[in-house]
Amino acid sequence: MEKTAERGVPKIILVMIPLILAAMYYYAAFVDTSAPEKTVQNFYQAYFEKDYNTVASNLSVFWAAQLLPQYAAMSPQELLAKRPDIETAMADFLSSYGDNASIPDDISVEILKDYTLLGKNSAVVAYSFKEDGKEKSLEAAFLVKEKGNFRIYNLAPINRETLPQVKSFNIKELDQQITKLLQAKK
Repeated sequence: MEKTAERGVPKIILVMIPLILAAMYYYAAFVDTSAPEKTVQNFYQAYFEKDYNTVASNLSVFWAAQLLPQYAAMSPQELLAKRPDIETAMADFLSSYGDNASIPDDISVEILKDYTLLGKNSAVVAYSFKEDGKEKSLEAAFLVKEKGNFRIYNLAPINRETLPQVKSFNIKELDQQITKLLQAKK
């Protein structure tokens, strides 16, 4: 008597689907940090190590347009399209100044996760600089999403007294301004 193969979905697939979904949830909820927070952390880690190519890759092309005159007159679309060239120019610019900078060995950045604001096209991340484990100063980074990745648009010093105001910052308004910027023709 000849056996025929059973029809239907293999039972292992019915077990694998919930396991894969559970693993994806766990990774998203507990392992992967927020993209804008990771951008700020990567930026400063690279800066402390004087890795100016990585520093430049975490900066917005709009920041570069403010510092590099050859890009100042370009439209947002032109800037985004020229990102590889801008990163190279920005890394060169930063290394010409940063190589002479003295960075303490014991400096670190601590992201203040309770003060991260996340919009569709923008984010605000507050963080502290620590030296020997002691807080030295606070800053907030304003980020813009360029082609799917958050990049640092601006940095601003803050203090403990103004830190609570970060939570009340209108991220929707910033998002609207960034969306207009990204859609601007000139």
